[in-house]
Amino acid sequence: MKKRTNRHVFGHRLSLARLATSGKLFNMAVRRAKMREHREHSADLFLDEWGLDTRIRIGSLLVSMLLESARIPERRDGEAEHMVPAFHHKLEFLNGRRHGLVYPSSTLRELFKSDSSSHAVTARHLPMLVPPRPWMTYNSGGYLTRDEPCMRINDGSEQLRLLKHASNEDRLSTVLAGLDALGMTRWAINRPVFEAIRKVWNAGREIAEIPASTYNEPEPVKPADYDENPKARIKHHLETREWMNGRANQHSQRCDCNYKIEIAQAFMNHPMYFPHNMDFRGRAYPIPPHFNHLGNDMCRGLLT
Repeated sequence: MKKRTNRHVFGHRLSLARLATSGKLFNMAVRRAKMREHREHSADLFLDEWGLDTRIRIGSLLVSMLLESARIPERRDGEAEHMVPAFHHKLEFLNGRRHGLVYPSSTLRELFKSDSSSHAVTARHLPMLVPPRPWMTYNSGGYLTRDEPCMRINDGSEQLRLLKHASNEDRLSTVLAGLDALGMTRWAINRPVFEAIRKVWNAGREIAEIPASTYNEPEPVKPADYDENPKARIKHHLETREWMNGRANQHSQRCDCNYKIEIAQAFMNHPMYFPHNMDFRGRAYPIPPHFNHLGNDMCRGLLT
């Protein structure tokens, strides 16, 4: 009886994305062959490299879409609130050449001045809209355009050196296949749960793990003998510090909950994928830290 082989896979330069989505990459013989090929040709890119002309065209399209869609509310004296463009495009001459420049509107600039930049949402480590890049070596996998180790390393080069050695010795193929299987799992936002959470959030009430919009604990009252009684003064300082810590914790929880809700709203009606890595014990975790299926009950309820 003729032994079946995977020569039909090896003989064609199938992309890693196609092999991963079709499930063929979970055949360990195919995976080891592609990992060996990746180590020998590490310069090969997972994504097709775009030329300068293509990058300029796509960048121009994205800028035009931003100019068209970005709106910000503005209220003038005696007028109702209405939406105005957040950015403006101007043509200016610099050093004898004409350049197209994008400026924020005056309303947006005032908003930036009045609000702290610490509230800005970072775009790092968010869920993915497409399946993650398969892990072929210890540091090539997960996000499409950023390399990072498959294992979370605290500090020190010894762990990284040992991890690289194990990858070069082809001793990570099984565990990397497990990370790929977790990363290929498709998730979506549960709309009914999201609508219920948004209703509670907008109402400002405290339900389950959704904090209230205001801190309702009364501030400690300064005692009448504050200046004469050292014990009363110390007690008041401790109570005030505890009250301030509680208010700060409530604000922090409110910001964290708002971040999770904003991420869920941004991925509504879109598929979601969570690239995974592991700790030194081999336990797998999603790389996106703020919103994932291992988060609190609200995160788990929002995902389906």
